Parts: sequence; C-alpha cells; structure tokens
Amino acid sequence: MSESQDITVTLPADVNQVDETGWVWAFLGDASEPERVQPGAIIVAGDPVEPFLARVVDVGSDRGDDAIVHLDVIGVPEQTIAELRHAGLLSA
Repeated sequence: MSESQDITVTLPADVNQVDETGWVWAFLGDASEPERVQPGAIIVAGDPVEPFLARVVDVGSDRGDDAIVHLDVIGVPEQTIAELRHAGLLSA
C-alpha cells in the first residue's frame, strides 16, 4: 500500500495487542467515528501505514471513551480486495 494515499482508519489499534479473550483490543474513545464501531461491523483498524480489516466482536457496555472494543482481524486490505475480485464480487 502506498504511504502517499490518504487512508481513513476508523479505530487505531495495534494488531499485537491481544488480551485474555484472544482478541485484539482498542479503546472506543480513539475511534474517528465511534458510531461505526458496532458488533458485527467490518472496519479499517490499525494505522495509516499498516491498516487492517477487522470485524468488531464486541464493545464495552458503557460505550464511553474507556470502553474496550474487541476485534477479529480479517486481513490486510490488498489481500481482501484481491480475493473479492477473484470471486467476482468486485470489478477489476
């Protein structure tokens, strides 16, 4: 992925930050658009240099800034897009 692209990350997260649940975690308060961070949603997480796609597993019940968000890492955007194109779900 080119570093010159403007990438919007919905939730900054460190793919290596895994807690006792086995999921990557981050704070909801760090989200650029917290309303997009809902259980089951697929979001771009990480940072603009190394973004990754993730499914939101759960969000802390208070939905405040300190609420923990658990993420299931799907993969990197390029691989996911390539697979969707291969399957005919995205045009080339």
